[in-house]
Amino acid sequence: MEFTTPPPATRSGGGEERAAAEHNQHHQQQHATVEKEHMFDKVVTPSDVGKLNRLVIPKQHAEKYFPLDAAANEKGLLLSFEDRTGKPWRFRYSYWNSSQSYVMTKGWSRFVKEKRLDAGDTVSFGRGISEAARDRLFIDWRCRPDPPVVHHQYHHRLPLPSAVVPYAPWAAHAHHHHYPADGHTEPAATT
Repeated sequence: MEFTTPPPATRSGGGEERAAAEHNQHHQQQHATVEKEHMFDKVVTPSDVGKLNRLVIPKQHAEKYFPLDAAANEKGLLLSFEDRTGKPWRFRYSYWNSSQSYVMTKGWSRFVKEKRLDAGDTVSFGRGISEAARDRLFIDWRCRPDPPVVHHQYHHRLPLPSAVVPYAPWAAHAHHHHYPADGHTEPAATT
């Protein structure tokens, strides 16, 4: 996933709104000018976006990009990220001995709610490349693609089960057939 910044929104408004818009635009421009390196993607699972309020970071990525020293294992540490709009996000990152997994906890559920993440969506992590941005971390997201709609070229009619008799009262009278409950046809008795 490429880290991109959407064009800034333009709004006309009062002094406070204009100042906020200019501040956001400055953040976005500052964010957009940073050269970034993609670290890894994580397709979120139901438990990553569920009530456990934590994101499991795959071990190989955790150890490569977010190494923890022994002292930090107990309490974890706070990692700060910027999203595509320049908004800051802080997550507590730690190692859980009980499940032997690296997790982001505090702050994660707020990110899930704001971005409306669902299982199958992808979260991407990146970092700044230049000397000035080397310590900056970035987070991005994208929704999973909708499953393809299957269109059948041919429509097939399924045969009716033998116990089901078509309702055609005119046929019974015209041909003098009797349709009993067991589905077999018998000629009507002649008198």
